[in-house]
Amino acid sequence: MTITAPQLTPQYGKIIVLNGTSSAGKSSLAKAMQVISTLPLHHVQLDAFRAMEPPGYWDHWEVEGPAVADRKMAALCCAMHAAVLQYSLHGQQTILDVAITNAYARQLFVEDLKDSPVYLIGVHCSKEELAKRELARGDRKVGLAGSQIDWIHKRMRYDLQLDTTGRTPDDVAKEILAWLATDPERTALNETRAMLNAVKPIAQPDPLR
Repeated sequence: MTITAPQLTPQYGKIIVLNGTSSAGKSSLAKAMQVISTLPLHHVQLDAFRAMEPPGYWDHWEVEGPAVADRKMAALCCAMHAAVLQYSLHGQQTILDVAITNAYARQLFVEDLKDSPVYLIGVHCSKEELAKRELARGDRKVGLAGSQIDWIHKRMRYDLQLDTTGRTPDDVAKEILAWLATDPERTALNETRAMLNAVKPIAQPDPLR
């Protein structure tokens, strides 16, 4: 039997990227957007991809060496990017809920999505509020999110930035959706890519090494 591939839509689906520290409220925000939006929004979540990893997957990365760790990082990042790209190519709107906490991951992100309709949103939260959320949820080491604040947004440009401190997910979701409804210009991904490419690029790990 011959399977005919579906014709790709000429109208790519938007990719709405929420980048912020752990416990900044990205997942709650994405879920609120799904409920409020008049268009279907897929939620592609870093935590969901991490949940697919086998037990102890990262336990021995120091012993395995940087080449192995880089391949694992590349596999994780590129799998997420491939998922949102395929949704977009088939005309589906997607929220990518991610914490770009690594320079190599940042470079993979801008290269994989460089030709896509990406709206890059920075999600901020105060260090005090992050600690309260970590304590309340109980599945994160208290202080992890606070330790990410100073560098997770480093060398990143955003089309929109917002703060979730003291705000409900619904309120922030409405702000984002209202902003998207204005058909805003999206320049942050290209600006971030240009800024990163102005410095020495990080080499792709050799899969045979």
